[in-house]
Amino acid sequence: MQYAIQLTDENGNEFLLLEEGKEGYQTFDSFEDADDFNYEFEQSLEDGVTSAVVEFN
Repeated sequence: MQYAIQLTDENGNEFLLLEEGKEGYQTFDSFEDADDFNYEFEQSLEDGVTSAVVEFN
């Protein structure tokens, strides 16, 4: 199982985080790795945008 970061904007639209400089999604092999990344990442989000770790198949 892999995990990804899901973003939700102020309108409720949901997106998966893309890997920087690539066309693929940013994925993680463990929930813990994704959660650690998300903890730092969500500090940089604009007001009204949230992020969460989700399962990625």
